[in-house]
Amino acid sequence: MRRYPPLLLLTLMGLLALFSTSCDSTDNESGTVTLIGQVLDAETSAPISNAVVRILANDAFDEEPDLDILVETDDQGRFSVDIPIDFTADLVLVATENAYDTERRTILAIADRTIEVPPFRLRRLVEAEPESGSPSNLLLLNVTNDVIGVIESGSQEVSRITFQVADSAGRPVTLDDQTLVRFSLGQTPGGGEFIAPSQAATDNTGQVTVNLSSGQRAGVVQIIAETDVTGPGGTRTIRSQPVAVTIHGGLPDAAHFTVGPERFNFPGLLAAGLRDPVSVVVGDKWSNPVRTGTAVYFNTTHGVIEGSIQTNADGQGTVDLISGNPFPPTGIAVIEAETGDENQARVSTHFPVLFSGLIVIGVEPATAILGRTYRLSVTDHLGNPLAEGNTVQVQAEGTKVKAVGNTSVTLDDTGFLVLDNNGLPSSYRPLTGLGITEFTFRAVEDLRIDEDGFPTLETITILVSGPNGRLEVVLTAGGAVARTVGAQVEPLPDGQVRIHAPE
Repeated sequence: MRRYPPLLLLTLMGLLALFSTSCDSTDNESGTVTLIGQVLDAETSAPISNAVVRILANDAFDEEPDLDILVETDDQGRFSVDIPIDFTADLVLVATENAYDTERRTILAIADRTIEVPPFRLRRLVEAEPESGSPSNLLLLNVTNDVIGVIESGSQEVSRITFQVADSAGRPVTLDDQTLVRFSLGQTPGGGEFIAPSQAATDNTGQVTVNLSSGQRAGVVQIIAETDVTGPGGTRTIRSQPVAVTIHGGLPDAAHFTVGPERFNFPGLLAAGLRDPVSVVVGDKWSNPVRTGTAVYFNTTHGVIEGSIQTNADGQGTVDLISGNPFPPTGIAVIEAETGDENQARVSTHFPVLFSGLIVIGVEPATAILGRTYRLSVTDHLGNPLAEGNTVQVQAEGTKVKAVGNTSVTLDDTGFLVLDNNGLPSSYRPLTGLGITEFTFRAVEDLRIDEDGFPTLETITILVSGPNGRLEVVLTAGGAVARTVGAQVEPLPDGQVRIHAPE
């Protein structure tokens, strides 16, 4: 065991006594500690008035008298309290309020000091009851469907319209200020449409709902809401603006069933896989587009066509007619479209489309002759018109000469003559003749050219080009010569020459 010198022991004992006296002096200090703070809503940071803050002594000081003090917050959520203490201690503060959770704080309390407690932020547990004043405004809140279908159309037939009654501050009226709202119809198509209920009381959010059910006719329906309110000046009626809901989308009607191709003539005999769009427009008996998704089926006597479409919001849809086997031997194919009406009856229509082929030029006379009138025919190899967009160009070459007449022509789409309505290719005949398949021109002196000598015609060039291909022929004094490689020149007994485009 270690031994200390007597003088050192005396010194240590003196220091211990001094330290003991100092500790006793600190523990015996007394006075007042002032606590200030605030209680706030955790979500809005709004002050919470009348919240209770409970102040307790820490369990570590159980040997001291119990400390249990309650203090309430003011209108700004603030509190201030003076607590007499005779020792330095940890205090526990617990903030509570109805409909809120609780929050704890631990504070070191020292006599004769003012301590600012960090703000309490309490989270709401129960929604506060809404408050409102007397009804003042009637507003449209929501419409589930701006457009509904006529009854039994397969479309949505009911629309829910929700209104809200608010006070002068724009707050929805609560049950304490509940009011009865009446509903009525303004403009209607007169097809049996109706609303239900005819009146209803507002709920705790000021809302009230009415259902509109469609009838048998298309058109616009107006819904009006109104209620009576009592104020200092007496009773008055407030109304909403008319809410418009459109009724349409019936089933197909034969009188409003339209089908047609993008082109009545396309070069479908030149190759397989060429496409000609076919469009349909379907309306109901009120001339409105049928409901979205109405099915229309297609078929064709020749080639291939996409089988069906479902109409869009405009009652429209498009499929492609595709060239391919079986190719029409006469060039004419008949396309049919069909659907069903409200009586489960078949609604159908059909129309022709011409599959045109290789270019054939016929011209008479077959030689270049000044002042002569020429007859020119332009068809495909079946004698049918060429497709829209083909051009016919005629040019005279020589001295002081020009070509006049049908020298620059662009062909239009092909029309048809309807022979009967049995839906067969033989029911239709493509229109031919002047300006379609037959043309005339002349090679004459060009009087605009002021030159000496006589006019001399050397050649006449005929060029046909466009969707059906390209074919060029030159008439000379000795006859017709094809400039297109592979084209065949066929002289005819009547003096006409026929030039066939190469296959």
